Amino acid sequence: MRLVLDSSVAIASMKPAEPGHADALAFLERARAAVAAGGARVLAPAELWLEVYVAEQRLTASRASRASPQRAPTAASESPLAGLAVELVAPADEGAIAEFLGLLTRRMRGRRPFANATDLVYLWAAHGAEATVVTLDEGLLKYHGVVCDVTRPQHVRLG
Repeated sequence: MRLVLDSSVAIASMKPAEPGHADALAFLERARAAVAAGGARVLAPAELWLEVYVAEQRLTASRASRASPQRAPTAASESPLAGLAVELVAPADEGAIAEFLGLLTRRMRGRRPFANATDLVYLWAAHGAEATVVTLDEGLLKYHGVVCDVTRPQHVRLG
């Protein structure tokens, strides 16, 4: 099984108040076990690491600003990507991206073809790797079946 991990899952796993937090945590644990057992591959574009890093920095800064002067700020928790082997997906060339964008535009049949460039990167990565995007992003979920499968973490069945 090949899965493209969207940053929304990793970020939700860091935020207990976030909708989908428990599902994100459970999925990441199941993904670690499945990858370690050779039953799954987790892939992502470089944007995943950048988005997760920015979220980690913001959470650390937020916790530090809320800490009382008498207490030292709590250390940031371990990265949600720690211990998860995530394979980098990168385009072979500009032609591969142009081909993907053409396909996406045709399949959208006149509907607005893109939410934002970051969403497109995850869709492109999944399409090229013949994988399923795992996300909590409502906008990205609307693209299910257009160029690849898109699903929520709680719906992924890992062996």
